[in-house]
Amino acid sequence: MPTVAAIVCFSAAACSPQQVIVIDGDTIVVQGEHIRLEGINAPELKGKCREEGIRALRARSRLMQLLAAGKVEIEREGYDRYRRTLAFVAVEGAAVGEVLMREGLARKWVQQYSGQQEPWCQPDVGQALKAWN
Repeated sequence: MPTVAAIVCFSAAACSPQQVIVIDGDTIVVQGEHIRLEGINAPELKGKCREEGIRALRARSRLMQLLAAGKVEIEREGYDRYRRTLAFVAVEGAAVGEVLMREGLARKWVQQYSGQQEPWCQPDVGQALKAWN
């Protein structure tokens, strides 16, 4: 798995250099703790179509760039159904998930949705993303 060196802060007083493993565009591992970025859903590396796989690689690469760009702030918010820590993740105060959504590399995560298909394999991905975000 790709890693990035970052200064990680789990609270304002507890910052230290860490190796961050970037699983995909919405999941990282810090000190063995699997952390899911709260509020977003990124395309899957083993997606349903070629475009999803390409966007997944772009999302992971962009997340690595963002995490390496400054101090990473992680605010834990609970757990998801897979027991990963849900967390708000920001770099120098900028929400990483918001950046990924704005760049078309993630969509808003919703617990229940009205049957929309994932946008990644749609003919017009940009338009499909607007339906989610």
